[in-house]
Amino acid sequence: MRVFKYRGGSKEILERDIRTLENDQIFSAPIVSLNDPFEARVKIHEETFRIGKIFSLLTTFKYTDQIKEAGKQFLKSLNAFLESSKKWGIYSLSKSYKDELLWAYYADSHRGFCIEYNLEELVKYKIGQEIIIDVEYKSDIPIITINDLINISNIDKTLSQKIIGTKSTRWAHESEIRILTGRTGLYDFDYRAVKSFYFGHRSNEDFQRRLMEVLKGRGIKYYLVAPVDDTYKLEKTEIADLYGNAEKYRARIAPIEEGVPYLDKTISPYSELISKAIEIVRRDPYCEKVVDAYISGSKGTDEDPVFYITYERSDGIPQNFYLSKSEIEAAIT
Repeated sequence: MRVFKYRGGSKEILERDIRTLENDQIFSAPIVSLNDPFEARVKIHEETFRIGKIFSLLTTFKYTDQIKEAGKQFLKSLNAFLESSKKWGIYSLSKSYKDELLWAYYADSHRGFCIEYNLEELVKYKIGQEIIIDVEYKSDIPIITINDLINISNIDKTLSQKIIGTKSTRWAHESEIRILTGRTGLYDFDYRAVKSFYFGHRSNEDFQRRLMEVLKGRGIKYYLVAPVDDTYKLEKTEIADLYGNAEKYRARIAPIEEGVPYLDKTISPYSELISKAIEIVRRDPYCEKVVDAYISGSKGTDEDPVFYITYERSDGIPQNFYLSKSEIEAAIT
């Protein structure tokens, strides 16, 4: 899925954004920094309690003798969620790059820019275990019931959707996707997750040049977003990358661990193919060393076998890279 992040503001903010992008990072902001107040209602034994803001529940809700044991357990689970979520961060995205209100609110009235990510690639590197919420827009405030807490293994996702992933229909134009992270702060991502940049039609050309220079060699496309024929409709026009001939970013050829591949009776007939697969993976920008290579026993067919190449990623975590015979041949030719 393609998702978009609008950015803009003072020169200091833009420079900070450039540094973050240069380092292939996103900033997950504290949940309490969101501009839409959290609102929910808690329903216990048919009695409904309104929560003005998510963290105020712990101080405003009164424990009384009238609350039954089930209600106490409900509050215990809910309070545990609220305490945990105080530490969380959030990275908000949109499904649209051409919403005029988003350009006005979050991109400094078209003087800023918008980043296009591939969502799956964005979270794959370091953010994969976090919760991704497709925000729902409703006319009524969501109600949390004891039934929501029956499935304890899914409690965080259930409550996140209702408390953090539900907004008024007045916000529906944002088409928001939220990544909830276990902490606030900077997260690394695979730079290839960034597909395009969209500059507002009031953005400074010097800033455009500066951004292209910092991000050169990453294969990013650039666009200018402007009104069409003096209407409110926004459309993109591709603009040239001023550094399109720069050397590829993170270009490298990683070493191979001694003894790889081990050519036994099973793999020997495919020695040429697996050697080609290793050469492909050695050039992955996040590969530090190829440590294993073999044929997959669960993927592929006799006509189009699949090979896995295991490599150490730049953060030390082993990764399996799967390549079929057809993919290897297509990459080499």
